[in-house]
Amino acid sequence: MNPRVAVITSGYLPVPNVLGGAVEALDMMMVRENEKTTNFEFTVFSSWAPGVDKVIRDGAFQHTDFRFIKTPMLVKAADRCIYWAAKYILRKKKLMSYRYIAQRLWYIHKVAKALSKDDTNGQAPFDKVMIENHPTLFMPMQKYGNAERYADKVYYHLHNEVTNDFGCKHEIAQVKKVLGVSNYIVNTLDKFLREHGEDGLKPEQKAVWRNGVDTSRFGSDEAKHKAKAFRAKYGISDGDIVFLFSGRLTPEKGAEELLEAFVQVADQVPRVKLVVAGAFFFNSTIRSPFEQKLHDLASQPKVEGKIVFTGFVGYDDMPALYEIADVCVLPSIWDDPAPLAVIESLVSGKPLITTKSGGISEYALCDGSFIVSRDDQLVSNLAKRMLQLGTNPELRLKMGEAAYERGHRFSESFYFDELCKILSNN
Repeated sequence: MNPRVAVITSGYLPVPNVLGGAVEALDMMMVRENEKTTNFEFTVFSSWAPGVDKVIRDGAFQHTDFRFIKTPMLVKAADRCIYWAAKYILRKKKLMSYRYIAQRLWYIHKVAKALSKDDTNGQAPFDKVMIENHPTLFMPMQKYGNAERYADKVYYHLHNEVTNDFGCKHEIAQVKKVLGVSNYIVNTLDKFLREHGEDGLKPEQKAVWRNGVDTSRFGSDEAKHKAKAFRAKYGISDGDIVFLFSGRLTPEKGAEELLEAFVQVADQVPRVKLVVAGAFFFNSTIRSPFEQKLHDLASQPKVEGKIVFTGFVGYDDMPALYEIADVCVLPSIWDDPAPLAVIESLVSGKPLITTKSGGISEYALCDGSFIVSRDDQLVSNLAKRMLQLGTNPELRLKMGEAAYERGHRFSESFYFDELCKILSNN
């Protein structure tokens, strides 16, 4: 019998990933690959959103049970009040941390109950539990004796640096294995635990499970066909040189520094465009003060009409968006653990300009990338590399070929095979 694996997703963005989300896209890739080989029987706990039911029906999943937890209207109202207070009374800077507090607590309660219900044989219903990223998702282990029930069966799929354990550091330290998206991010958790009174991670608790993408979608005929419509929509001509930024529009992703660099580039490269794809928070109507700042930068006379803001772009349309680009620029100014946009850029065969940040180099280090330092010369160094690629089609072609070769190492089959190796040996 295949191992029964519970996957505890975020509690706010749903799986299937109808509202976007990199982690949620990875979860869907995992369960779809499992349908081909049937290594596991997955139970995916997820918040509910319109559209998820259709994806499940169309996918006809035989080896994944999606258990959706709907958020009551009262809980949603509580979250709106919390967010309003954080924004207008407390004046909090990281507003998204306050958007789904009540919803996540409701979700955690429901997941904890589900984990505690024994099967018909009086045994725990799952052989393994995979917790997706956020430390609060260890709270179900603190309830109903779940910590004892799943001792030595919990895996932590870690995508981001842990800076607050929310009272769960002991449960985190006791996991069977941390599946970090990079060596960098595994080591940050080890350091965090040691600095907060735990012994840190033992060598056998550490593993790297690198991200992957569905390589067949990028560079496909469908993507190329859609790209023509995107070019028309955004006013991009065939002869334009297009730089692409894709990611959340938050300060740490480096979009402001990119726009400042582009002002220098636009002054020296004719027929150049910058496409900024993303929003403050996925498929949301919220426009942050930072987004407004970017729009103000884009209104400068030197670049007016040369910068396109697409807003949120659905996951299905991302391959087409990369097709319109000549060069991708992802200038993270924080220690980014392993952004999917790096792999997507590479697998699309696009030269990449990025930064020496977190785990990025573990993915991007190849002849298809320029990796610049995050220092006080970042803007000028970005501009230098953009000018170099914007004026040299031969270099773009050569780097694009190297990027393509590197990117295709991170395929969906590679991604799932790595998980199978880790779980089958533990």
